[in-house]
Amino acid sequence: MNIYVVNILVGVVIAIISYLFGSVPTGVIIGKVFFKKDIRQFGSKNSGGTNAGRVLGKKVGILVIILDMLKTVIPFYTAWAVLTFSGLKDYMVWGSYNAAPLFYWGSVLFAAIGHCASIFQKFKGGKAVSCFMGTNVLTSWIELVMAGFSFLIVAKKTKYISAASITAGVLGTITAWVVAIIAVSIPWNPHWLTLMFGFEGAPYLGLEFAVVDTVVSALLIFRHRSNIARLRAGTENKNPFSKSESSN
Repeated sequence: MNIYVVNILVGVVIAIISYLFGSVPTGVIIGKVFFKKDIRQFGSKNSGGTNAGRVLGKKVGILVIILDMLKTVIPFYTAWAVLTFSGLKDYMVWGSYNAAPLFYWGSVLFAAIGHCASIFQKFKGGKAVSCFMGTNVLTSWIELVMAGFSFLIVAKKTKYISAASITAGVLGTITAWVVAIIAVSIPWNPHWLTLMFGFEGAPYLGLEFAVVDTVVSALLIFRHRSNIARLRAGTENKNPFSKSESSN
C-alpha cells in the first residue's frame, strides 16, 4: 500500500477515536447515574471537574478531573504504543522526517477538542484544563514540576481555579518550547525528560509536542475568556475544593 495512503488512514483513525474518547462527558454521566442530577443545570453550568466539585461535592469533582485527565493520556499512549510496537512508525516517514510523533501528539489535540466540543453534548463541553494537565504531568516529569506545581501553588494562594489553570497553561507551554528547541538544536536524548526516564522508545518531546501543547493551551485560555473577565471585575467564583470556601 502507498505510504501516503497509510499515513492518511492512520491519521484519520487516530483523530476520530481520540475525538470520540475525549467527547465522553464524564461529569454529566456520573451526575446523572449516581446523583440523578445534571451538573450543567447548576453552578457555572459547565460539565467539567470544577463544576462537578461545586455541585456534587469535592470527592466527585476530583474523580471527574482525574477521568478527564485520562481523556488525552489514554489516546496518546495508545497511539504511541500502537505506532511504536506494531512497526507502523516505519511507514510514518516523509523523506527524512519521522512523522510518528505528529500522529501520537496529534491525538491529544483531537481528544481535547472532543472534551471542549463534545458530539454527545451538542458540541459543548469543558474548558480543556484537565486535558492539558493530564497530557503534561502524565507524560513528562519536567512538565509535572512546571505545570502541575504552578497550578497547585496559584490555586492555593489565590483560591481561583481559573487563574491557576491559565498560569499552568502558560508556564507549561513555555517549558514545552524550551525542551523542544533544545531537542532539535543539540544532540541529546530528551527521552530523559519523559516519565519513562530514558527508555529508547519513549514519546519524543520535540516540536510536535510543543505545537500541540501551544494549541491546547490557547484553547484552554480561549475557553476561560469569561473567567478572565470576572477575574478582572473581581466577581470570579473561588475554588470549590478549598476548605475555606463553600459551594457557590
